[in-house]
Amino acid sequence: MPKEGLTHEHVNMDQSGPTVDQNVSQGDVAQPEKPQADHTDIHHEHQADQRLLIDQKIATSSQRLTMITQGKQSSDQEDTYSWYLWKTLSLISFYRILKKFLRKGSKSQRKTPRCLNVSKVSDLDSKTLTSFHNQCVLVPPSHSWQTCEFVEGFVNDLLEAVRAKGSDMEIEDFVGVGSLYEQWASRKSVVCDIHVPIIPPKPYSFEFELLKESRGSSTIQYCCRVKMTKGNASLAICPCSNSNLDDDDTLCLIHPDKKNNVTESNINYLLCQENSSYLAKTHVVKWFKTAIWKAWDEISHKYEFELIFQNRENPGSLRVRFRSGRVILFKLTPVVRFKDSEVHLTPYLPSAIFSDIHWPVCFTRYENALLQRITNSLPNNTCHIHCLQILSFLHKHQTGLTGPCGLTSFHLKNALLHLLVNKPSSWDPEQMACRLNDLLTFLQQKVKAKSLNHALVGNSLIPSEIGIPEEFRVGKPVNLFLPLSNEELYLKTNRHLLEMIRNMPVLMYEYGSMRNIL
Repeated sequence: MPKEGLTHEHVNMDQSGPTVDQNVSQGDVAQPEKPQADHTDIHHEHQADQRLLIDQKIATSSQRLTMITQGKQSSDQEDTYSWYLWKTLSLISFYRILKKFLRKGSKSQRKTPRCLNVSKVSDLDSKTLTSFHNQCVLVPPSHSWQTCEFVEGFVNDLLEAVRAKGSDMEIEDFVGVGSLYEQWASRKSVVCDIHVPIIPPKPYSFEFELLKESRGSSTIQYCCRVKMTKGNASLAICPCSNSNLDDDDTLCLIHPDKKNNVTESNINYLLCQENSSYLAKTHVVKWFKTAIWKAWDEISHKYEFELIFQNRENPGSLRVRFRSGRVILFKLTPVVRFKDSEVHLTPYLPSAIFSDIHWPVCFTRYENALLQRITNSLPNNTCHIHCLQILSFLHKHQTGLTGPCGLTSFHLKNALLHLLVNKPSSWDPEQMACRLNDLLTFLQQKVKAKSLNHALVGNSLIPSEIGIPEEFRVGKPVNLFLPLSNEELYLKTNRHLLEMIRNMPVLMYEYGSMRNIL
């Protein structure tokens, strides 16, 4: 039994933790019970301290983890801000580089403008061009004749009313000019252009001062100043020219049309520049419009249509609108004859480089005479007029799409005259595509060079029978593309011509197909 208890105690001691000798008695074992309890308490205190230490370590670790997490979040935010800042700076830098590249590209494009591809014209055969011209471009002769007849009759009534009411200036017989009278109008430009020459009432007369402004070493710009003077040689010997006569009822049988109510102050006030004796374009235009308005008020009761003055859209243009809806367009322009020639000084031509007393020079009467002379010398059924009509039609159509530019039908006509005079070629109907290609190539070259000389002025190849005054025939050429020195206008004109050529084949086929359907 004691042996078994020893064994039991021994086992308990082994389970209690501390090591004791295996050969102990039961009494020996019973004595250390009190120290064993103390040891257990110490052990529990030690475990509590360890738990407290562990809790402190856990709390410290949690704080550190929280701080690390917050640090990571702040660092992530800083990285995000840095990334956005870097991306923004990169985009700004890319934008600046792209802007510089585009500027360089635009400068190089201005220095070397794109060449126009006129090879598309050769893809159109002469049969297609002839069909397009006959169906879509050609103005029926009966329509042209009826339009001109109506406009001429109506304008004659207007001017007669102006003369009957009396005015500060005398009006001569009108002159028909432009494409409709020169027989190259297209269906997009059926407009009657009428020049109305004006002269001063007696005893006044015009004196002309032709001015030449050099534009480079090879070209020149003409303009003219018109001076209003009183008295001339034919009236000097007649007593009615004496302004000191007090009898207003005096009738001169030699000069019965003398108007005594015209005074020098009236002329200067209405038509001449202030404190000057030179005729002012703005004053002449204002007087002419007022006279036409008053004349229409006098005769409007005789007509059953509406007359509209298009002052803003096109100075001098008038529109007749019938009750049926039909519209007829015409243009009245007051002009001054240069001396006794057919050179007209007109206020409506582009003249930004001239002042109000410098009148641009118009040679349209001589251009028509040259075109008619060349037409009569060519075989019948030539295509030169057809080519001009097609180009005029395409130009008007493109202008309706992209707006006006530095190219007009006036330039197209001069381009044709250059080819007819300077580069004689075959204008047979079978050659229409080639000649149209020649015209477009010629225009391309002239637009690129910003230089198109007038076909008559300074051209020694012009026959003297045309009758152009000597000072213009032997002078320097006149550059019609001088306004293209404006870079913006030049680029717009170049783009206009390019788009016109690109759209030409499609336009011809579309118009042709529409005509066939109708």
